[in-house]
Amino acid sequence: MNASSTPAPATVTLYRVAAVITFAAVALGSLVCATDSSAACPNWPGCYVGQLMPQAALNPVIEFVHRVIAVSTGPVLLAAALVGLRHRRDLTVSVLPWVALAGAFAAGVFGMLTIRVGLTTPQAASDLGASLIAMIAMTTAAVALSRTPRRAWLTPTGRYAWAAVGTLWLLHVTGVFAAGKGSLTRCVSCPVWGIVEIDGPVWLQAARMALAAVAIGLIVAAIGTGVRTSGLRPLTLLAGVLLVVELGVGLVILARGTTHALSSIYAVSMVCLLWTTVLIAARATFTRVSGDGAPAATRPVQESAPAA
Repeated sequence: MNASSTPAPATVTLYRVAAVITFAAVALGSLVCATDSSAACPNWPGCYVGQLMPQAALNPVIEFVHRVIAVSTGPVLLAAALVGLRHRRDLTVSVLPWVALAGAFAAGVFGMLTIRVGLTTPQAASDLGASLIAMIAMTTAAVALSRTPRRAWLTPTGRYAWAAVGTLWLLHVTGVFAAGKGSLTRCVSCPVWGIVEIDGPVWLQAARMALAAVAIGLIVAAIGTGVRTSGLRPLTLLAGVLLVVELGVGLVILARGTTHALSSIYAVSMVCLLWTTVLIAARATFTRVSGDGAPAATRPVQESAPAA
């Protein structure tokens, strides 16, 4: 199948499920980090030695649910990648699921090593980077497939959003290098707009604040251009809400310190903002066309934020 052939509904559903479950794995991973739940299940794959299930306590349950979702991501991504082999002429649809599978596999290996032997800082950065790549790749493939037959065109909204995605990826990966022991900085989140004493070099913290400012500017630009497009308006409004939440919680943390609840909101809302930005970028890039190659934008299409 090429980019002008209509995909089977079951294939579109599989790709969307793969995108959502990959996003869920990253979001839960950020929640594990923000609540310091990674050590709550000290064994792998079971939660404890000789016991599979966690105790009825919040942190062990968070960690175990994350493991279940993360392990489930592999088979779903593999299924999408194998189905994608039938669409080998469409490189976006056929290659990106394999990229996502490789990222998820690497993250799974690092996750196991985290529990058994611990990770070095470069390994931890690779773990996070691979997880984010898996989410970005599978989400992009799902949007591309769902808009087939399609035309790819890098609109201003798409340029701003893709630039924001790349900047956010770099921001989060460098956060692992900047973070001190047990610091929220190691989780997926914005800097708290101040120098954190327990974190690493001041120059790196300052560089990350500059990266965050650039990412925010790009997201605002994507919102400003995308909100005028009916198909992108719900996503851009959602991105705006998530950005306000992220910045607001960051200011509260800077002024009063953090709790597990605040850290959780800060980390998970950033994952949601990144995923929403990927959706905006992909939807702004891939335009569905009619059978004669004309844009199908004149047809009424219901768009919703959660769907890829």
